[in-house]
Amino acid sequence: MSLEGEVYGVVEELVRRELRVSGEIRPGSRLVEDLGGQSIELLSLATAVEDRFRVVLEETDEAGISTVGDLAALVARKREAGTG
Repeated sequence: MSLEGEVYGVVEELVRRELRVSGEIRPGSRLVEDLGGQSIELLSLATAVEDRFRVVLEETDEAGISTVGDLAALVARKREAGTG
């Protein structure tokens, strides 16, 4: 399994927990529009992702994240690059 695939599985679990999603989650699921993420939940999700993967999500990263897949891809890139 690729790093992005591994990251996606964990990100999906975190999204399910932090946004309290019981239905299906796909890579193209939008965090706000499809999954109903509210500001405080999205902040909790960002914190959970940072803690789990030991990366730092910058404000500039926010513009590129609208779906679960976007978030997983960003985390995978940061992990591969050793940045965070």
